[in-house]
Amino acid sequence: MVHKSVESPGDFTEKYPCPYFRDGREASVEYIVADAFSGNEFHMFLAKGYRRLGRVFYRNICSSCSECKPIRIEVEKFNPGKSGRRTLKKNKDLQVQITSRPSVTPEKRALYEQYVSSKHGESNVAPDGSIPVLYSMHYGYDHIIEMNYSLDSTLVGIGIVDEGKDCLSSNYFYYNTDHLFRRPGIFSILQEILLANTMGKRYYYLGFYIDKNPAMSYKKAFRPNQILENDEWTDFLI
Repeated sequence: MVHKSVESPGDFTEKYPCPYFRDGREASVEYIVADAFSGNEFHMFLAKGYRRLGRVFYRNICSSCSECKPIRIEVEKFNPGKSGRRTLKKNKDLQVQITSRPSVTPEKRALYEQYVSSKHGESNVAPDGSIPVLYSMHYGYDHIIEMNYSLDSTLVGIGIVDEGKDCLSSNYFYYNTDHLFRRPGIFSILQEILLANTMGKRYYYLGFYIDKNPAMSYKKAFRPNQILENDEWTDFLI
């Protein structure tokens, strides 16, 4: 049973410097702590713009900025296009293992640390040597799907996907950054949309779209898509 309904205000909020714009903006995030997650309720939170980390739902509630827009794909109508098909062909030698029993292993931890250090120039390792964020992605919800990408038996990428009643939600993807030429992030999205289609899901949630941030604006290329503005999902085909 979820601690609060979708319409209820959050349990608490937090403000900190915006991670997407380095111009002094302040981000405000609303959190809802859940006692337990239900797959039947989870999709309603996604439809309201929430994301999951561990057993916490969160969404942006910035009063002076609305650049972060939740985006989702209509799975049945999705077309990868020529670029997507080239990416699929480029990665046809990768093996994809899908499991509903996520886990954190030394190999996955090493891959995550390499990714965070190389991609973001930082470390999420706590003083005691643990990585709370990594565990919060892999655990905390009963319907997590883990997608393991391997090349010649070597793990090169991990995708964490949350399943809802009518949808899949891309939670996080980390990978060996030596394989950037493969466009691993794009490939993982294509694989997750394919999985959503195979499972008969209606929507695939892709997190935030931010037009003025190149690291987040690429998501508009996945079509047909919809964005959430003023609590309403509208078609968005730029």
